[in-house]
Amino acid sequence: MTKSSQNPQGIFAPYMQHYGQIPSEQLNKNQPLMERLKKWIEETEAEKITEEEAKAREQQWEEFKEIIDSFRPAGHKLYKEE
Repeated sequence: MTKSSQNPQGIFAPYMQHYGQIPSEQLNKNQPLMERLKKWIEETEAEKITEEEAKAREQQWEEFKEIIDSFRPAGHKLYKEE
């Protein structure tokens, strides 16, 4: 194995602009995305759904599965056992 193949930045350096040299540098580079993910998780948790909405979503999912299977030939259904 050559020295450049052992170093992750060897021949791939031009393609790895976002790769940190040390763990703390990589963490600093990841901070904006980590903040965005944290905000997304908080927003998602704030959007609690009601039981009625959960039932409606379940019904829509079942309808979706039936529609998908209706277009597939017998013996090749994705959601139903035949």
